[in-house]
Amino acid sequence: MDLSLVVLQLGGGVRSTIPSLVAHASLFSKAVLGLLLVLSVYSWAIILDRLRLYASVERQDSAFLTAFRRLPDTADCRMVAEQHPSSVLAKAALAGQRALEQYSADHVGPAARWELAQHAMGRAANDEVAALERHVGFLATTGSVAPFIGLMGTVWGVMVSFVNIGAQGSATLVVVAPGIAEALIATIAGLAAAIPAVIGYNHCLVRLREAGNRAGSFTTEFLDRRLGAALK
Repeated sequence: MDLSLVVLQLGGGVRSTIPSLVAHASLFSKAVLGLLLVLSVYSWAIILDRLRLYASVERQDSAFLTAFRRLPDTADCRMVAEQHPSSVLAKAALAGQRALEQYSADHVGPAARWELAQHAMGRAANDEVAALERHVGFLATTGSVAPFIGLMGTVWGVMVSFVNIGAQGSATLVVVAPGIAEALIATIAGLAAAIPAVIGYNHCLVRLREAGNRAGSFTTEFLDRRLGAALK
């Protein structure tokens, strides 16, 4: 008899839909699926929140940079920076301007002022990028751990199938199918949690690297405009 007909004939005895399989799964399997669901939901929340934040930062960085380049070389950039509170470049510019004001040309040479301002801007940019990186590490953890959690549920489902075979002395489809189905669901759930987390983590790393590169380039541009002439 065709296998598909066997499955159809046994449909009354075998839990053939995913919701019914989950509902009748063992407590351990439900715990595994519940944990994977929590990991997946929290990962998606982080991905959506970080992507929204990165888009806002990039827009404000672009707007601030355009406004900054319109200013005279020695103009105060505080007002422009305060108009872009989410901009990494604006925070770096404020740190650089404060450093230049603290270490005036009357007390510190041009080369030393350049170095001090560069360090201040670098610290400010690093602090902002670190804030943008918050919670992103959880995506890497989910991507690494979720497949193994799913594998644990898979092993449990297979073990349940063998226990049923031993208890009933039969290896028919009715005995084996529920445990195998639980195992496959756990595997799929683990992959469903891990794959978006890994993709989101890699994408966030690229965006963070771009933010750091923008800050580094802007630091050089800022100091060139403010101190470049003094160093020539």
